[in-house]
Amino acid sequence: MKRIRRIICLTVIMLGLCYIGPAYYYAHNYASGSGEKVFMYGTYINGVYCTGLTVDETLRAIPKDYRPEDAVLLIKDVKYDIDMEKIGYIADYETPVRDIINKQSPWSWYKQLWSENSSVKVEPVITIDEDGFSEFFDSLDLKEEKPKGDEVYIELTENGYELIDGKKPILNAQKVKSYLFEQLKANEKLITIDDSFYEGKEYTAKEKELMRYFDELEIHQRRLVTYVFGKETKRISKREWAELMNTSDELLTRITPDMAYTDRISYTIDEDKAEKYIADFLDEYNTYNNRYFRGHNGALVHVTKGNYGNKLDIALEKKWFREFVNSGLDYATRTPVYLIEAKHREKNDFGNTFIEVSLDEQYLWYYVDGQVFVETPITSGSYAHGGTDPRVVYVYTKIPNKWLTGPTWHSFVKYWVAIQGAIGIHDASWRSVYGGDEYKYRGSHGCINTPEEAMKKIYDNVEIGTPVIVYSIEKNGVDE
Repeated sequence: MKRIRRIICLTVIMLGLCYIGPAYYYAHNYASGSGEKVFMYGTYINGVYCTGLTVDETLRAIPKDYRPEDAVLLIKDVKYDIDMEKIGYIADYETPVRDIINKQSPWSWYKQLWSENSSVKVEPVITIDEDGFSEFFDSLDLKEEKPKGDEVYIELTENGYELIDGKKPILNAQKVKSYLFEQLKANEKLITIDDSFYEGKEYTAKEKELMRYFDELEIHQRRLVTYVFGKETKRISKREWAELMNTSDELLTRITPDMAYTDRISYTIDEDKAEKYIADFLDEYNTYNNRYFRGHNGALVHVTKGNYGNKLDIALEKKWFREFVNSGLDYATRTPVYLIEAKHREKNDFGNTFIEVSLDEQYLWYYVDGQVFVETPITSGSYAHGGTDPRVVYVYTKIPNKWLTGPTWHSFVKYWVAIQGAIGIHDASWRSVYGGDEYKYRGSHGCINTPEEAMKKIYDNVEIGTPVIVYSIEKNGVDE
């Protein structure tokens, strides 16, 4: 009997030791030299086996499936990156991981033997600085101004026909702000704003029909035509398309839901109107005998004679534009056809190197790369010989030591720069006075007489093809 009791006692003692031993181990065993407790047998956190690891070791080992730079706010296909640093975002994994190790009791170690594993999914504790979040959200500028009144109509503006929508749904920015804050705290990576965040009034049937009409109108007025002139481009604006679609001389500036279709503008563009429009559109680049020039003193002149400039094939451009209008295409890029070409195709087809001659002031300026290289008084054609005609021409030849011969003269010049036919710029050794009223009574036969020193500098530097504009404010001035 005593033996049985002894066996029982030893068994109880052994069982107790088997229970207390592991409990004591888990209660007092620490990671080597770390001073921290380790996770018990069979512990998995975010799919990582953490048995025997400390909290710090576990934090380094477990994957963190949220990276702050991934957060995006999506509104109507527009993406806004969330600056997590600015909003004071902190994703704290340590607190929930430490909670797990603190809840593991060494006296329940035996449960680990019968459970396949102790797997835990850890979500971080998210904290956001409210002041930083508010400042960042305000920087997104999501607030929309509410329209005045509640009318819906179409109005002609500088940007063409625009839909004025007094019932337009407006984004409730405060609602978005609250929702975004909640979603970020819930560890969401993509926050999408749908129509439920918009507030507006109900449209009537006529208003809905007008909006559909505007969509069609918009298709026609946003057609993109780009003309290319060398390094410059010019586009037909929405306002210009809108004017082309008006069939009457008086522009229709307002279209309301109650207006019948017959009272609205048509999508069809009148061909005659289109042809006139494109000719006017191209006019400023059609510079041949159509030169607008702003002189050294800022005065604007219009010179209509000469042989220099760009001459566009307007008839061909009218045909092309008429065909484009009828084609239904949304866009086109067009380089016009030239009948005559200047040195440059841009609006300023002179470039920055040219000669300017003012007949009123009897003065010449030779510009090189935009800077005055030579300026000098001159003497032009006399009244008795019909004067010198305003013209836009170019240097077509240079000849040194040339005899100029006419019905009543045979004169030698050192520097001859021809600009059109027998007209040129040259020195005049027989002349001692230049500028002023000299030309009225003792002027040339039409050439530009220039002092020898200035003429030599011009001759030595001017290139063949250099534009020359000769004008008179009295004859060519434009009132502005």
